[in-house]
Amino acid sequence: MASIAQFLAVILLHLCITSSSLQFDPLRLSEEEHDYLRFADVRRHCQSVLSSATELPYNTNRPNNMKNQLSFEKGDWGQDAGKAPLVPFDGGEAPKKGAQRLPDPLSLATFVLTHVEGDSEDRARAAAVNVSGVLVLTVARKNAGLDLGPHISVVSPGFNLSAGSTRIQIIFEGVYTERVKGDNGDDAGERVLCMVGRAVLPKRSAHGGDPWDWAKNSGRRSFQLPVTADNNILLVLRYPKKLTLTTRAVFGKMESTSSASADSYFNTVQLMSALMSCCPYHFRPEELAAGVGDALSPGGADNVVSNRARDAYKATYPCEALNRHAFSGQDITVLPGWHCNSTAGASCHGIGPFEMDRAEDADVLAGVRIIMQDLQCMEQQGYVMGGAAGTAMVSAVFRALSPWEDTGTALSRSGLSGKTLSAEGVWNTSTGQACMMACRGTAGRKACDFRVCLFFLTTMSITRLDTMLGQINAIDTGGGVVHPPLLSFRQRMSTPRLWGLYPDAVPYKYNYTKVEQAVELRQRSGSPFDLRKIVPQSLPLSYPKISPSSSSVAHMLTLFFLTVPGMFRQEWDEQPVLHLEVFFVGQLINPLDASSGIQRNETGSQGHPLLLNVSAELKLFQDSRPRNPVMSLEGVYSPDDGQMHLIGCRDVRLPPRNSSASSRGDLELEEGMDCSIEVKIEYPPTTMHRFIMSMAKVQIASTRTAADSLHFDAVKHRALPVNYRQQQPGGFYRGVINGVLCMLLLSTTIAAVLTQLHYLKLHADVAPYISLVMLGVQALGYGMPLVTGVEAILARVTLGDGATAPSSGRTPYYMFDWGRLCESIDQAVKILSLCALVLTLRLGQKVRRSREHLAAQSPLDPARVPSDGKVFVYHCGVHLVLFVLILALNRGAVTVEQQVALMQDLFLLPQVIGNAMWRINCRPLKGSFYVGVTAVRLLPLVYDYVRPSAAFAGAHYSGMQDFMGAASASGGRFFVKARDVVIPLAAVALALMLHAQQRWNYAIVSRVGSPEQKKLQHMF
Repeated sequence: MASIAQFLAVILLHLCITSSSLQFDPLRLSEEEHDYLRFADVRRHCQSVLSSATELPYNTNRPNNMKNQLSFEKGDWGQDAGKAPLVPFDGGEAPKKGAQRLPDPLSLATFVLTHVEGDSEDRARAAAVNVSGVLVLTVARKNAGLDLGPHISVVSPGFNLSAGSTRIQIIFEGVYTERVKGDNGDDAGERVLCMVGRAVLPKRSAHGGDPWDWAKNSGRRSFQLPVTADNNILLVLRYPKKLTLTTRAVFGKMESTSSASADSYFNTVQLMSALMSCCPYHFRPEELAAGVGDALSPGGADNVVSNRARDAYKATYPCEALNRHAFSGQDITVLPGWHCNSTAGASCHGIGPFEMDRAEDADVLAGVRIIMQDLQCMEQQGYVMGGAAGTAMVSAVFRALSPWEDTGTALSRSGLSGKTLSAEGVWNTSTGQACMMACRGTAGRKACDFRVCLFFLTTMSITRLDTMLGQINAIDTGGGVVHPPLLSFRQRMSTPRLWGLYPDAVPYKYNYTKVEQAVELRQRSGSPFDLRKIVPQSLPLSYPKISPSSSSVAHMLTLFFLTVPGMFRQEWDEQPVLHLEVFFVGQLINPLDASSGIQRNETGSQGHPLLLNVSAELKLFQDSRPRNPVMSLEGVYSPDDGQMHLIGCRDVRLPPRNSSASSRGDLELEEGMDCSIEVKIEYPPTTMHRFIMSMAKVQIASTRTAADSLHFDAVKHRALPVNYRQQQPGGFYRGVINGVLCMLLLSTTIAAVLTQLHYLKLHADVAPYISLVMLGVQALGYGMPLVTGVEAILARVTLGDGATAPSSGRTPYYMFDWGRLCESIDQAVKILSLCALVLTLRLGQKVRRSREHLAAQSPLDPARVPSDGKVFVYHCGVHLVLFVLILALNRGAVTVEQQVALMQDLFLLPQVIGNAMWRINCRPLKGSFYVGVTAVRLLPLVYDYVRPSAAFAGAHYSGMQDFMGAASASGGRFFVKARDVVIPLAAVALALMLHAQQRWNYAIVSRVGSPEQKKLQHMF
């Protein structure tokens, strides 16, 4: 009876240990009514604003309109010179992996109007409205996320400091007024917010020259930031009433009303932002300079632009074409030949019309990029400007980015400076060009000395994958356009899946010029003994191809990489992802239209009916956004063997100070690109990716001689798992494979238990030395699927943050809603689990009876009979320590299924402890039993190493952003991690220890013992 009690206690104790998997879910804080308690302070400090305010008309929608129109995100802020800085900045953080240079810290300001007092008829003649808001000032190198979420009403002041990031949050309340005429003389008037605030400000050091000498200790856990509360802050924000070309900027001033000797005093903070995407734009074509809307003159445009202007898009949907380029997140690349704003020396203070933050060498500024923000397009038939019939009025902001500046942060910035151009103009359908007058910074009309012209291309080639070209010219005092242009730029074709609405707005065509070279490369690379040609003939393997069941072959051929060759890296890139995007298959461009891929003629290359012409591009992505195209590709793809042979071209245009006609001629470039590159890609079969990790092999090689300056060593890479599109979801196949794994695991276990039973039939005298605790652990594991579900069989625990994946209820391990196949697998697994449980109980019964028989033979020597009492205590102690360790490492609870799976992985632990205690000189367990069960428990881990990842499959279907998020969360690793093999290695170590115990103890006793000592016995 004692043995049975110990057997049951194993189950009960571990169920108690693992019952602590509940999660604490705190209630959300409720919003409170807003009370304006500082009206006296507002009246005192805002007297000048209130005295010039005009009456506000009655408007029931004023609160919502004001919250949307008066809030801004990531404007610029700075302080006047003085000895009272506002916040410190700790720039001691190390560069991220892969980056050699840290971006410059940015001082950004976000303001959100959180509450506006509702209007009423009895207050229709009021000149001010009570408002409240929150201002967040940050200093950080990278700040792409939201500083404040939407619809904030309950906020408090705060201050945070960490390496590379400073953030201060200030709460304000005050009044909103309007003025008829602004301070700058604008007759349109202005809108003013005057508010008093409260904050938690950092204290400056009273000794030494550095007021923030304590900031270097901010990373310590026990360090308390020296702060002080301050209610003496005044903020005044001035907004234009109408958003126009010259009235876009928002100016603000934040002052300390404390005395200059106070600890909380700080020098005046200047704020500057712009109205973007919040207000309707007021086009004023009558105020634009004469001739701004005229087309580019062939003599004045640079060669790249003028040679391709005739290919411009001239259809009737200009706004859709513009929106595609503005919202794709694609950078605009500056072409060589730009004007360098410099004084004496080699450094440039600006590039074309843009004034950069600091002077840099021309080689560095050659990597400057441009983004287009706040595009507003209004189609207008019949309008005439400069003698040309226009079809749309266009407004946009062009922002220059330093090579090391983060694109995600720049896209959300709203500040205006010398690095921005605000532009307004017209689209001329006759020329297919959008020409605009542009104003730099915030100087108003006196800074409108530039003209920007854009046009969109419809014909592509390997050296011309540009969809937009443009140039910026200066305008002289007489209104004429100055030549040559200050700067020319282009935008490469963006990823089709990022086009959004109206994917067919611009009909693209592709001109193949490298197909014959690619066919020759395929012929040179072919071999009569190529397994990729022989295996498909004997096995039913297939590769991506155009078919009614496939939505797009271009999408199926897309590849993702995490390892980036050094030839593509730049010193400011942080963990970039290399991405291969197939744009054209024949003339197919839309990856979302399955029918278009079926209707086109698939003759491919001349004389090669089984080959498909393809055009692709290797592109770097940074934080889910396309960063830089690094290589254009063109060639052929064979659906029969999944091989793609391509000719590559990469842009090697030299910086303007280093370029010359002779140097370009010596390099044998094609339109500034090196096309002496061969690329081979081998895609995995579509029939195997559901079951094993699908990896594509990519080889990139230069055909130039080793002495050539553009030569590079051949590189070989593997793509990330490719999840081809299929009719059934990936979870269905993973569920089927998991079911097969469960059946294989249980079948092998049943066979191992049968061999052990047969072994005991031949060697019954070793049965007492089998641990009942070990058999109890196994019985618990086989019985768990009958209670919680068959997914418990594949549950496992790993060590590390976030490594534990609880499986509760119907988890993704199994899917049971896809027909009779899954139902049959489910039933088969449960039957096998029941069989394994019954056989294990039968084995435990034989062990218990053998011990009773041994005790009956030696009634005067009960110590001769093995006991599992101490084994049970030691086993529970070990698992209790492991349980605490796993909780500490994973920072989360462990489910019952996972704890039971851990005990099953280490099922030999009780037997090893018993062997050590009993000092056995026999072999209680047959080798095929413990080796077989240990090996089969490792099978799921081995398959997890080669199977398609469920997380990346889901992210792949959800979109590029989710895929990149999964890649970032994985830390850039898609292979087995060290923490994943700790427990399997421990299981293997236990098997080796058991083997040593059974073999060497038996050999020693057999060699030195007497015949009586060779009898089976245990010793203490």
